[in-house]
Amino acid sequence: MEKRSASVISPHLSLWIVCATVFLCGLVVGQEVTATINGIVTDPSGGAVVGAKVTAKDLDRGTVSQTTTNGDGFYTFPRLPIGRYELRVESPGFQAMVQSGILLQLNQNARIDFQLKVGNVSETLEVTAGAPVLQTQSTQVGTVIDQRTNTQLPLATRNYVQLTLLSPGAVHPDPQGFENGQATGNGARPYINGNREQTNNFILDGVDNNQVSDNLVGYAPSPDAIQEFNLISQNASAEFGNFMGGIISTSIKAGSNAYHGNVFEFFRNDKLNANRWDFNFLGTKRPLLRWNEFGGTLGGPIKHDKLFFFVDYQGQRFDTPASSAGFTVLTLLERQGNFSELLTRGLQIRDPRTGIPYPNNVIPPSQLSPVATKIVTSQYYPAPLNGNLVNNQVNTSGTQSNADQGDARVDWSISDKDRLFGRYSQSVLDIPTTNSQPLMYNSFANYPTHNGV
Repeated sequence: MEKRSASVISPHLSLWIVCATVFLCGLVVGQEVTATINGIVTDPSGGAVVGAKVTAKDLDRGTVSQTTTNGDGFYTFPRLPIGRYELRVESPGFQAMVQSGILLQLNQNARIDFQLKVGNVSETLEVTAGAPVLQTQSTQVGTVIDQRTNTQLPLATRNYVQLTLLSPGAVHPDPQGFENGQATGNGARPYINGNREQTNNFILDGVDNNQVSDNLVGYAPSPDAIQEFNLISQNASAEFGNFMGGIISTSIKAGSNAYHGNVFEFFRNDKLNANRWDFNFLGTKRPLLRWNEFGGTLGGPIKHDKLFFFVDYQGQRFDTPASSAGFTVLTLLERQGNFSELLTRGLQIRDPRTGIPYPNNVIPPSQLSPVATKIVTSQYYPAPLNGNLVNNQVNTSGTQSNADQGDARVDWSISDKDRLFGRYSQSVLDIPTTNSQPLMYNSFANYPTHNGV
């Protein structure tokens, strides 16, 4: 076994590592998947408190961030993971002040000011309140769809993009387009403020999530795996580009100090459905339906207050009921070049080279294609089911939509100033179509997707 020293790294390699790190950090900062808290700390007279210690604690993960106020009494936590927080302010000569119940949402800039009271720093004044609803720090207009909304509202095929229609200014002329079970690489998208659906920008954990040819959704996570998403419809900041419609910025869940997860199965079955009114009118039975979506999630600590994981899986089995449709095949006489039966309908066929009518609508054997003759007389070319000249055969076609997908995410709180997370997602969507007639051919569509940050 060859053994090498881990310290042997060339200066050129070190330079490349530094450059790559700076570049990747730039990508992460480019489109935020975090939130911000800032504010001013003042004394009872309204004067700025300089050098006050401000601590932000993530209540779900136990991680702590610290900063101090500047000469104007201003503090800021520029990039905090979304979630529940507690803020604590301490300064000599003043009572400590704690504000809990702060819920940070995606891309939010929360302004929280403190006015300290004179007293012993060992005394603590607790305030329970959420972050302000009115956002004075940003002009952007958006709608946040949180975890509870994602999982509790009914979705026919669990396509989270359909929930964008809850946002003001979001419409679609055919809402059923969200219900075909093909959110990844297909399916409808909202029309935001009158713009076409191709003008939206989908972002997942801060990275581009658009399919390139028609700006479709590149990867659609399971609703149970989504922490929340923010649909920005107006006045987005400069960090967001490539849009005229809306920006749908989505965040995958992260682990916490407590284990959390679920298992689920959603199914639709014709046994539970009422028949369509027009089917009842015609005396037709309700169509068969077998739709199943199943999976689960799990998140928790690898090391308390430091290292966390989250994983999920979702399977989809959508069996669209087979349907039959009539089509036309050549009659037994027509396969021999004899189209005399068309004369009863007043149809005369002509020699395409000369334009002269064929006598009695019979094509001479010398003008028949040997290849075409082989096809129409083979066992794969069906015989007519009736004596009709048109619609004399039937093909039964069925389609399935089978998908498997999942996500894996790890979050690491390195220190109170450094955090790192990584996520990998994968999905495979297979859509086979079967036909009862061999010459119709069966078809397939396969969509493999990989997404990571």
